[in-house]
Amino acid sequence: MTDGEASRVRAFRNGLMRRTPSGVVYKPAFLVGLSKDGGVFASPYQRSGAWHYGVINKDVPVGETRAETWHRPKIHYHRSGWVYATLSGQDLEQRSLQLPPLFSLRSSQIFSVMSLRTWELPSRHDFGIRAGDGATAVRRWPDVATWNVFLLEASDDERRPLLLPEMQSMGLLATEDYTHGIVSLSAYGRQAVLLITVSIYDSWSALTQPDGWNKPDLPRSGGTTIAALPWHPGRPTSDDDGFGLWSASLRNPLVNWASSAPDDLTPSSTTSQRTADEAIYRLADFTVPEGGFAPRRPATYPDDLAGTPFARPPGD
Repeated sequence: MTDGEASRVRAFRNGLMRRTPSGVVYKPAFLVGLSKDGGVFASPYQRSGAWHYGVINKDVPVGETRAETWHRPKIHYHRSGWVYATLSGQDLEQRSLQLPPLFSLRSSQIFSVMSLRTWELPSRHDFGIRAGDGATAVRRWPDVATWNVFLLEASDDERRPLLLPEMQSMGLLATEDYTHGIVSLSAYGRQAVLLITVSIYDSWSALTQPDGWNKPDLPRSGGTTIAALPWHPGRPTSDDDGFGLWSASLRNPLVNWASSAPDDLTPSSTTSQRTADEAIYRLADFTVPEGGFAPRRPATYPDDLAGTPFARPPGD
């Protein structure tokens, strides 16, 4: 353990960032953090309307298992493996699921986060003020953004080159092709890290189609889904129950199940902590061009996103 890793990580934001003529705009999509017992929690940023939560399965209509709240809860993945929705000061209708204990996982995706119609996310102008914030620079707000949170075993020698001294227990895995967020779990007694990946789909039609996807048009209503998964390589099966929290406007949750977990923590690019001003300067290439972008094709109502892995409508 390095000196910095003795500090426990506070909750931090993940989202998208875009430079416009009026300045840099940051749209946080979700918050992720660690509890004192070593559990992991994730919470979406507010979007209009109610939230649904409960057990999700690709072969079971979500209407049979979900609960609803007008508050914005978080999903807590306890170190024992129990997953549930919780919100301080609120008495939520109980829903929970037993997943593999966190201490038993060695290389596994634990959360999927998918945000649809990202321009509807709340806008902030404070990126760089809160330590640990993660942002992906985009030319315009994409139709879809997905984040996957993995728990991976990592030795001292593997973690050390990834951590940023100024960020203590946090860092980056940077290569020529991608940059992933890193959170050390050493302060919680684990020789492991959380690794956070992000994928951007400017067009809804560019989203990789899971089995059974019927390629509906871009929905008129956006939303965010956070799901804790009983992950294994490949595709989910009818035996794979997960636990989801999603915008009621979606009706059905959207889940990004990774086909495999990252197997190499070797960085190929040097990373260093930059000031917010330096980070903003590097966004020059992402400035909106004069005259803006070409308009998106008109949105139409979807068929409730039927055919997605966790979205079979009732009665189907």
